[in-house]
Amino acid sequence: MKSIFAIILSFCFVYPCYAGIKVEKYAEIVSALQNRLANDCSRRDSITVLSNLFDIYQTYKPASSDSVAALIYEVSLREEDHATALEMLRMRANASSSNIERLNELLKMAESFPKDSHPEETITFIEMQRNYYYATRADLETRKLRFQDQLRELTIDSPEDIYEHIKLLHAVCVNIANESNGELLSRYLLELGDLIDQLPASDKVLRNIYYVQSALAYSNVGEHLKAIEADKKLLDIMDSLERHYTSIGRPYRNYGANRYIVYTRLLSQWKQLTPKQIEDYYLLALKYRDEHPRAQSTYNQRPMPEIYYAMANKHYEEVMPMLVKQVDNPANKPIRNILLKYLIEASTQTGDTATTLKASMEYNKELENMLDSRVQEKLKELQIRYDTYKIKDDYDRLQIDKRESENRLQKMIIMIAVIALLGLLLLVFFLVRLYRHSKKLADTLAVSNQSLKSESESLRASQKELTEARDAAQRANQFKSDFIKNMSHEVSVPLNALIEYSHLIVDCADASNKPYLERYAEQVELNGEFLTAIVNDVLHLSEIDSESVSLHRQLVDLRKITELSVESISSRIGPDVKVIFDPESPDLDTFTDPRRVQQILVNVLGNAAKFTRKGVIFLECHPVNNGNDIAIAISDTGIGIPSGQEEHIFERFVKLNPDTQGLGLGLPISRLLARLLGGDLVLDTTYTRGARFILTLPYQVK
Repeated sequence: MKSIFAIILSFCFVYPCYAGIKVEKYAEIVSALQNRLANDCSRRDSITVLSNLFDIYQTYKPASSDSVAALIYEVSLREEDHATALEMLRMRANASSSNIERLNELLKMAESFPKDSHPEETITFIEMQRNYYYATRADLETRKLRFQDQLRELTIDSPEDIYEHIKLLHAVCVNIANESNGELLSRYLLELGDLIDQLPASDKVLRNIYYVQSALAYSNVGEHLKAIEADKKLLDIMDSLERHYTSIGRPYRNYGANRYIVYTRLLSQWKQLTPKQIEDYYLLALKYRDEHPRAQSTYNQRPMPEIYYAMANKHYEEVMPMLVKQVDNPANKPIRNILLKYLIEASTQTGDTATTLKASMEYNKELENMLDSRVQEKLKELQIRYDTYKIKDDYDRLQIDKRESENRLQKMIIMIAVIALLGLLLLVFFLVRLYRHSKKLADTLAVSNQSLKSESESLRASQKELTEARDAAQRANQFKSDFIKNMSHEVSVPLNALIEYSHLIVDCADASNKPYLERYAEQVELNGEFLTAIVNDVLHLSEIDSESVSLHRQLVDLRKITELSVESISSRIGPDVKVIFDPESPDLDTFTDPRRVQQILVNVLGNAAKFTRKGVIFLECHPVNNGNDIAIAISDTGIGIPSGQEEHIFERFVKLNPDTQGLGLGLPISRLLARLLGGDLVLDTTYTRGARFILTLPYQVK
C-alpha cells in the first residue's frame, strides 16, 4: 500500500480556498485518508479510501481527479470490483467529452467487461458522450452522414436491445437539438423518455443525462412545466445517489455544483412558480453557491439567481446594475434576449428612458435574429421530416420489390413442384402395376402349391411350373428395383444419354442420311444442354438464397481454369468467332474454389458466345489494387449492353432480349458466387466495342 500512497502524494494536493470558504476540515480528512493508505490498509479497503479522495478532488482539484480515477480503476480490476471500475470509466468519460480518441479507448475498456457485471449502462453512457462529440465537434459532412444513417436505422430497423435503442434515439435527439428546437425534438424526447422509464431503477446515470437534456430542450421551446418537472427529477436522482454513496462509505460525494445549476434553472422559470417556491429555490441556490467552489465561480461570473429572484419580486432598482453588466457577458449569449427583456421592464419601471430605449433597440435586433434563426430551424426541421418520410418511402418500395421477386420465385418453385408431382404420380402408377403383377404371381404360386398337395402324380410338372413362376417373380422383383433406381437418377443423366444416343445414331447412319440426322442431333444436344442449364440455374439460385453454398478453396492455376472454361463452351462458339487468351497475361495462382470460378467463367463466356456472331472473345488476367486482387476480363465484339441497363442485367430473371434462350439467371448467379468468393463481377462501362465483364478475386497465396 506504500506504493499507492506514493502515487497519491505525487498529485501534490493543494488545499484551495474559494471565495472565502475555509477548507481546513477537508485538509484534515485528506490527511487522515492518506495516513490510512500509508499504514495498515488492505487493497480492498484502499478502493474505498481512494474513492473518497477522488470525491474530494472532484470538488477542489478536478484537474487531478482523472489520474486518481485511473488508479482506482486498476485497483478495482485487480480486486474484481467491477461496479467501482465501471464508475471510474464513466467519470473519466464525462471529463473527456471533447476527446474522441479517449472516449473510444474508454468504450473498448467498458466493452471488455463480462456481461454479469452489467456494463450496459456504462457503455451506453460513453456512447452518449460520443454522440455529443459528433453532434457538436465533428465536421459538417461527418455529422450529416452519421445523422442520415441514424435516422435510417431508427426509422427502418430500430434495435430490439433497449440500450442500443436509447443510444440511437439519443444521437437523433442531440443532432436535432443542434439544428432545431421545435416540435420534432419534443416528440423524440418523449419517445426517449419512455425508454428511459423502462430501465432498471439502478441505472440512474442514464436518467441523469436524459433529464438534463430534456430540461434544457423543454426550456428552449417554451414548455416550462415540463422543464420544471425534469429538473425536479434530477434533484431526486441526486438525493438517491448521495444516499447510495453514503451507504457504501463515501460521504464526500458532492453534487453542490449540479444542484446550484438546477436551482438556478428552476428560478429562471419564476413565472411558473409560487412565491414560496421562488424563495425556497433562491435560498437553496445561495446555499450550494457557498458550499461548492465551482458553484461560487459560476455565480461570480453570472449571478443569475440574484437576477431571477429580483425580477420575480420586482426589485427593479436592485437588478438594474446586474442586468446592464450581464447583457453583454459572452457567457449569457443564449439568454441575451431574455436579459434584454428584463432590462426593458426594469428600466421602464425605474424611469430610466435612455436605458429603456437602448435595450429596446438591441432587443429588436435580437428578435430579428431570433426570427431568422427560427425560420432556419423550421426549414431544418422540415428537411429532417422529409428525410424521415423519404427513408420510409424507399424502404416500403424495397419491400414491395422484394415481395414481387419472392412471388416470381415462388411461382417458379410451384411450377417445378407440379412437374415433380406429375413425375411422382407416374412413378406411383408404375409401382402399382408392378405390385399387382407381383401379387398375381404370388397367387399363382399359392394355386400351384395347392395343386401339388392334391395331385401327387403331377409332381414333376408342378415343380417345373413352380420353378418357372419363381424365376418370373424374381425377374419382376428385380425389374421393379431397377425401375425405382433408374427413376431416382438426376435429370442430367437421361438428358446426357439422349444427347449421346443422338450422336450414336448419326454415326451409325449411312452417308446419305447423316446430314439430315446431324441437324436433329444438334437440336437434341442444344435443347438438352439448355434444359440442364435451366435446372442447374434454378438449383444454384435456391442454394445461394438458402446460404448453403459450400466453398472448397485450394491453390488454383487461373490460366488452367480459364482454358478449361473456354473448352467447355467451345461447342457454342460460332465459326466466325475467335477466342483469344492474352499471351502477356502472367501465370497466377491463388487460393479459391476452382469449381465456382469455372462456373462463373462458363456463364460469362456463354453469354459472350451467345451474343457474338462474328469477331473476337478476348480474355486477360492481371493483378490489380496494388496486388491485393486478381482481375479476369472477358471482352467480346457482340451487340453490347444498352446504356442504362448496366446494373439491370445483374437482376434475377432479366432478359434484355425476350427471344433469347435462358431464364436470365446466369449473370445474377455469377455475381453472387463472385461475392461469396470475396470478389465481384461488374460490367466495364468504358468498353464500347461490345461487352466486357470483369471478375475480381482476392489474390491469396496462403
